[in-house]
Amino acid sequence: MKKSIQKTFLDALKLNLVVGMTFSSLFSKPIPVKAETINLGRLTANDVRLRSTPTTKEQNGVNNILLYLDEGDMVTLLSLDKTAGTGCNAGWYHVSFKNQEGYVCSQYVSLNAQDVYDRPWTSPKKAIIGGAKFIAKSYIAKGQFTSYLKKYNVNPNGYYHVYNHLYMSNLAAPSSEAKSSFNTYSSNGLLNLPLAFNIPIYQNMGDAYYRPGGNLVEIEKQGSVTDPVFEAELNRQGFPESYKQALRALHNKYPNWTFTAMHTGLDFWASVIAFKNVGAIQGGNQYYDMSGGAPHQAGNDKGWYIPNEATTAYYVDPRNFLTEKYILQFESLEYSSNYTESVVQGVLNNTFMGGLSILDNQPYANIFVEAGRTANVSAVYLASLARQESGVNGSTSTKGERFEYQGVVYSGLYNFYNIGASSGASSPVHAGLVYASGGLCTICSPDGVNTTPPGTDVTVPLPLSNYLLNAGYKIKGNYVTGFPVGENIANVKKKLANENISFSSSTIGTGTSISYNGQTYRIVVYGDVTGDGKINSADLLKLRQHLQGTTSLNGAMLEAGMLAKSGKVNSADLLKLRQHLLGTNKISQE
Repeated sequence: MKKSIQKTFLDALKLNLVVGMTFSSLFSKPIPVKAETINLGRLTANDVRLRSTPTTKEQNGVNNILLYLDEGDMVTLLSLDKTAGTGCNAGWYHVSFKNQEGYVCSQYVSLNAQDVYDRPWTSPKKAIIGGAKFIAKSYIAKGQFTSYLKKYNVNPNGYYHVYNHLYMSNLAAPSSEAKSSFNTYSSNGLLNLPLAFNIPIYQNMGDAYYRPGGNLVEIEKQGSVTDPVFEAELNRQGFPESYKQALRALHNKYPNWTFTAMHTGLDFWASVIAFKNVGAIQGGNQYYDMSGGAPHQAGNDKGWYIPNEATTAYYVDPRNFLTEKYILQFESLEYSSNYTESVVQGVLNNTFMGGLSILDNQPYANIFVEAGRTANVSAVYLASLARQESGVNGSTSTKGERFEYQGVVYSGLYNFYNIGASSGASSPVHAGLVYASGGLCTICSPDGVNTTPPGTDVTVPLPLSNYLLNAGYKIKGNYVTGFPVGENIANVKKKLANENISFSSSTIGTGTSISYNGQTYRIVVYGDVTGDGKINSADLLKLRQHLQGTTSLNGAMLEAGMLAKSGKVNSADLLKLRQHLLGTNKISQE
C-alpha cells in the first residue's frame, strides 16, 4: 500500500473508531492500491490482544479487544512506524490479521517473520506438511487430540473453552474419517496393535439416541462379565453400564486395546443444543431442522443444512460409535512409526493422491508420512483427513488454479485440509486458499514469491467491522449488538450496503453469525437467550433455568442474558426481563 494512501485511510479509520464519526463514501467500499512488498510480523506470545485502538484502557466502559492472537500467528504490518498510546511502553504496531485491522503491542511482534506453518503453500507438499503443523499446534497440542474432539470439543482440560474452536461443522466428519482409517487398519493388519482410545462421557445421558433413517451400524453388546480384571478397570474409571456393554465386546475381540474415560462434566442435552447450532449435515429432510417448513442452509456451504436435534444427538453420543469400524475417531492422533508408507498408500488408493505429486516429484504417501513425522501427527489420520476434505478426485483447494476472492486475484495456492475455510465466508474453499497464502503473495510462485507485476492495482476490501460500525452497530469482542428486536435481514443488509455480507440464518437473533471477507461476528439481541429473535416467556424460562443450574447459557446466549450489564447473569437480569415482558422497562440493545 502506498504511504500516502495508507496514511489517509488509516487516519480516517482511527478517527471513526475513537470519536464515532461515520465513514465518508470513500471509506465505505474497498480501496484499489498498488501491489508492493508486504511487511509481516510473527507473534512471540500467546493471548496477545488485537485492539481497535492503541490503548489498554476501556472506552466508555467497553474494552477495545477485537481478537486474541497466539504465538506463531502472522500479522501484516500496515506501517513499520510505531504508534504512541497507553499500556505498551514499546509502542503499538498497526496491523491486519485475517482482514481484521487493529493494534498490537510491538514487544510481542518479531519482524523476523518466518511463518510457523511455512506458508505460502505453493505445492501439495507444502500444504500437506504445513497443514499438519497447524493441526498439531492448534488442535492436538491444545487438548483436541482425537478426531472426535476436533469436531466436538468437550475436553474439560483443553486449552480452548468447551464447545468452541471446532475444526469443521460437518456432524458426520469424525465417523467418516474413522471409517476411512478402519479400512486402512483392517487391510494392513493394524487392528491388533495396542491402540488407545479416549472416550468422552456426559452427564444425564438417556438410554439411546437413534439416527433418523437408521443408525450407521448395529452396536455389538455384551451384558456378561468375562474378564474381571478388565471389568475392574472400567469400574475404576467410572464407565457407565451403557458404555461397558460395548467395550466388553470390543475387548474380547481386541484384548490389546485400552480405553480411557474422559469425564466431561457436561450435560448431554446442553451439549447437543450447542453443537446443533454450529453443525451441518447432508442427506435429506429427515436429518434437517425443518422448523418453518423448510431446511435452513448452514453458513454459505451450498447443500449443507442445519441438523435437527435427533441427528445431532446421534453423532454426539460416543456410544453409537463403539464398534471396530467407527471407534478410531477416539484414537490419539499422535505420530506412530507403525503407519508406514505402504499403510498410508491404502488410504490414498483410488484417489487423485494414489501416485506422484508431479509438482513435488514425490509420492503422496511418502509426503504424508514425512508430514506426520515432522509434525508428530498420525500419517494415516492426515491422509484420511485430506481424502475427506478434498474428495477422491481433488477439488479447487488441491489444483493451484486461478480464482478471484473479495476483489483480489490469486493463483498457485494449495490447502489439502481446507484450513481456514470458514463456512461463514462467501466462498469457504477460497477463504481457505487465502489463508494458505499467509498474506505473502496473491499470484504465488513455487518459491513463495508474489509474481503480481509491481504497480498493479490490487483491491483491498475493508473488514466487516468497518461496515458494522458505519451502520451504527456496536462491536463487543466477537459479538455485534444494536439490532432492534424483530429486525429483518433485508433491512440490515440495506444498512450495511454490501450484498456480499452473509448471515447464517434468515432471522436476526442471538447466535446468528454475520460474515464477510474471512471475518465473522455473532449477533447478540439482549433478552433473546433462545436465539429465535424474539423476547418472550421462553426466554424467561431459559434464564430462570440457567440461574437454577438445570441448564447452562454459553457464548452469545450468555451475553444476551446480561441485561443488567454486570458482567454475569444473576437475579437482576431476570428482573429486567420480567419488567420488559410486563412493559414497565424496555431492554436496551446498546
